[in-house]
Amino acid sequence: MTDAYDTLPPCPYTAPDVYETIGTAGRPVVIYGMGNGAEKLLSRFEKRKIPVAGFFASDGFVRGQSFHGYPVRSYSETKAMYPDFLPVLAFASNREEVLTRFLTINGETPLLVPDLPVAGEEDFTPDFYRAHYEEIARAYDLFADEESRRTYSSVLWYKLTGRLEPLLLHTCTTAEIYKLLENKPIKCEIDVGAYRGDTVRESAEHLPLLKTVYAVEPDPKSYQKLTQTAKELTSPEVIPVHAAAGKENGETLIHGSGNRNSSLSGASYRHRDVTVPLLRIDSLTDRTVDYIKYDVEGAEADALIGSEGIIARDRPALLVSAYHRSRDLFALPLMLAAKYPFYRFYLRRTRCVPAWEIALIALPSEEAHANP
Repeated sequence: MTDAYDTLPPCPYTAPDVYETIGTAGRPVVIYGMGNGAEKLLSRFEKRKIPVAGFFASDGFVRGQSFHGYPVRSYSETKAMYPDFLPVLAFASNREEVLTRFLTINGETPLLVPDLPVAGEEDFTPDFYRAHYEEIARAYDLFADEESRRTYSSVLWYKLTGRLEPLLLHTCTTAEIYKLLENKPIKCEIDVGAYRGDTVRESAEHLPLLKTVYAVEPDPKSYQKLTQTAKELTSPEVIPVHAAAGKENGETLIHGSGNRNSSLSGASYRHRDVTVPLLRIDSLTDRTVDYIKYDVEGAEADALIGSEGIIARDRPALLVSAYHRSRDLFALPLMLAAKYPFYRFYLRRTRCVPAWEIALIALPSEEAHANP
């Protein structure tokens, strides 16, 4: 089946999708995890009339919690109570010890992982796949190498099936992503959605010519940490900018959280509301920009529109998060290809569960030729 995951799923997709698999299993359904992911999952189960038998956490992490009136049990307790239960994951992780735990459970009984969009309520269902198949196929044809096409296809298989096998089939390291950028001399970067400065530090490590980073972050708590990172780094120069990126200048409401889930008001997280400046990236600097990274929790399309002037003028390398909304995986490359024919496109994903950390990389053709 591994080879099958390297090509697009058939359309129409007639096999059971993840929710049909769960709903027809005839086994007690127990949700692994609590919080926002579990809330989203419960709402989808309610729509599909899928009953839930309870919630569980990893062994060693149960402290007498309850969730939605259910006691949270350990994995071992849940197995003893429901020997044939069906575990359904409701949280994300990129930590290797946690991923190992997922795979251990999956080796005992299939661990299903429904694809829950970070932003918006549009689910990647077989009907959604059929309705957008023409766009999905066009985006597939845009990718410049086989690894991108395999990564794209395996993520689509995951979204439909909820299985770990296609999800973890094609991943790479952060260093391998930066290797795609090595033929472009990057001296000035704009980091859109800089969080606490994590990706600024990555760029400082992997881009030896880097002199200046404009680091844009809307969440007040994250921005405070970002300013501290800027002080700690002697090189490159880091210029923190407290703003959200959009297609116009002004103000906007975000759901602040102090973590990576801070997002514009169109996203689905429930945190305190904070008004922050809204910034067109085009208005940020007149310097030549060599590289722009976007990770803005579902507002990538608007942030790209607000960067049109810099992109057309400087042809920077782009790294765009392509996973927050269900359509991002195909809509963002199509959007960029329609406006900027000088780019070649690559897709990479670092190892995590669920299908987060999907990086759409756009390289201007002169640099892309060195990465066939």
